Amino acid sequence: MSAPSPKKIATIRLLTKKRVAVTGLLIVWLILTVAQWRMFRGGIGGSPAETTIAFGLINLNIVVILLLLFLSLRNVAKLIVERKRGVMGAHLKTKLVLAFLATTVIPTTLLFLASASFLSLSVDRWFSQRVDQALKNAIDVARSYYGSEERQVAWAGRALADRLESETQANPGEKEVTELLRPELASLEIHHVSLVQKGAGKISVNGDKAPAPAPVDAESAEIRSAFAQGTANSLIVQAPEGNYLRSITPVMREGKVAAVLLVDRYMPVWTLRRLEEIRNGFEEYKQTELLKKPIKGSYILPLLFVSILITFAAIWFGFYLARTITEPIGALADATHRIAVGDLDFELQVSTGDEMGKLVQAFNLMTRDLRESRAHVEAAQETLRGTNAELDARRIYMETVLERITAGVVGTDPSGVITAINHSAVKLLGISGEAEGLSYKKVLSEEVRKIVEDVFAEKRKEKADVVQKQVVLPGEVSGRTVMAHLTTLRGDGGAILGHVLVLNDLTDLVRAQKAQAWREVARRVAHEIKNPLTPIQLSAQRLRRRYGELLETPDGEVLDESTRTIITQVDGLKYMVNEFSRFAKLPESKPAPASFNPVVEEVVSLYRTPHPDIEFDVKLAEDLPTIEIDVEQVKRALVNLMDNAVSALEEVDKPRIEVTTGHDPEREVIRLTVADNGHGLTSSAKEKLFEPYFSTKKSGTGLGLAIVKTIMEDHRGYVRAVDNPPRGTRFVLEFPLPGAEA
Repeated sequence: MSAPSPKKIATIRLLTKKRVAVTGLLIVWLILTVAQWRMFRGGIGGSPAETTIAFGLINLNIVVILLLLFLSLRNVAKLIVERKRGVMGAHLKTKLVLAFLATTVIPTTLLFLASASFLSLSVDRWFSQRVDQALKNAIDVARSYYGSEERQVAWAGRALADRLESETQANPGEKEVTELLRPELASLEIHHVSLVQKGAGKISVNGDKAPAPAPVDAESAEIRSAFAQGTANSLIVQAPEGNYLRSITPVMREGKVAAVLLVDRYMPVWTLRRLEEIRNGFEEYKQTELLKKPIKGSYILPLLFVSILITFAAIWFGFYLARTITEPIGALADATHRIAVGDLDFELQVSTGDEMGKLVQAFNLMTRDLRESRAHVEAAQETLRGTNAELDARRIYMETVLERITAGVVGTDPSGVITAINHSAVKLLGISGEAEGLSYKKVLSEEVRKIVEDVFAEKRKEKADVVQKQVVLPGEVSGRTVMAHLTTLRGDGGAILGHVLVLNDLTDLVRAQKAQAWREVARRVAHEIKNPLTPIQLSAQRLRRRYGELLETPDGEVLDESTRTIITQVDGLKYMVNEFSRFAKLPESKPAPASFNPVVEEVVSLYRTPHPDIEFDVKLAEDLPTIEIDVEQVKRALVNLMDNAVSALEEVDKPRIEVTTGHDPEREVIRLTVADNGHGLTSSAKEKLFEPYFSTKKSGTGLGLAIVKTIMEDHRGYVRAVDNPPRGTRFVLEFPLPGAEA
């Protein structure tokens, strides 16, 4: 906190001295006025010494008033000079002084005139004949009031006693008495009722919102008298909050006093003393009537001095209040400007302890808080920037992970609205367009939606937070075998936050398992069949050589036909066995850098001459990047595809085979397509097309496409069959480039 300047300290000291002087004058004036009022109160017709002192006090009051007038005029002159110099706050000081004058001089003058007239009239009325008669009448009214109250309470006691005699049995219970008497208390203006019964104790009933009851002494003389004589009486009973007018009424049964009923009506304490006070006031009134004129002067003269004091005090207080307001406001205005330009390293000096001082303290506290807040904000901003950077990095990492993993991941809220989904899930579920923010029921096809709902139903059935189920996705993703893992996310309180559906594509794994099983079958079949084929073929050939002469005779036709059939079928079996052997144990792939287009041209050229009726449309992309492949295996795969295409074009008008190559930079693959305009494939055939021993041809072994798939798997590539509109089938082979992720 900055120390105040010497000039400011001197100003504060001067203002303190002025404040002390003015306060001293006001105290002296107040003492003189009180003394003067006390003297005048006893009358002015006293001794000469008392008269001299009275006039001396008046002169001193006049001197004090003149001093106050001088100080006020001096402050007014200073205010005029400040206005001319444009000192900050001068206009506010002027407004405050004028406001205090307007709100004090006029009301004070009017109040003095009205008060003086009122005092004069009031004093005259105090000693009028009407007041004298009124005091006498007041005594009579008080006595009449108590007589009326006593009669009412006695009548109420008798009425309640009659009800008890007629409507209750001897010694009634508290509940019966309460239910009978309480409804009557309000209408009778009774606050408390007590029933004292012989040998049965006391029963008390209090009215609604009644003051504290007066004590009831069952052994008091009044109650014993009522029991003994059977007469009613009344008395005044004192209570903590006032007095009660009590009526004691006997309750008769069979001519005897069975109980005594005490009925209390609350009477304020002052009512009992009113009669005595009125009597004393009347006597004092007669004595005071002799001092009528001195009393008027003793009240009007101090009122005049007070009015003058109020006027000058208002002027002085206006200057004081304006100064206490404008100076801190000026300091606050300068400080606000400093804050506006970013300067927070200062505090204002607190010179008062009033609201303005509290305002300055609050301003200093605000400045200190702003200074600390700015430091905290800067630190928080730095921390927030680091946190945001970390969160962004994590978010990018998670998004990258979700996009890179092969499993499909779908996140939903409890209502089924998709909150997150990766590319694999979009592909597996066949979603087109934006999916996030929409319900999965709206973005999925009907068939896929039913499968997903079955997974949710399985979870509800098992009543578990984690469930998995193997499903087959239909439609455009027909034939994809998927393991669906559904997990429910819960918060700390067990509330469901959402669901995560993870889809693992098992299609390739299932196919690989089937292919491996078929390879084992092929290996055993080849082993078991190959061994007896050679002896059979050799035996048939020996028969032809040994009985060659008989083959030309009529009887030898049967032998010739039989041995030829044996040799031909054995050759066919050997071919099939060799195919089994090649499928069961394909040579290990040995990829090496090679140009892709020449391999394709070499294979296609083998089919142009043998099949002149087929139109070959070859479209090879230029500038394909170098790829690492096993050339011989790729040739073999392409040969199998070309053979299938040629077979599919039998009995087709204008047969046509289209072979294209292309480069997909985004997926980092080289794409080879072989399309025909044959009869096409059914959906069920597409599902089993690459399985061993499945063939749509009558003479096929069903191993060609299985070998193609195995070769593509060795190259970390993919092969798929799709429709070739308007008719036919298109085989698509994708070979990943070196360094690309499979």
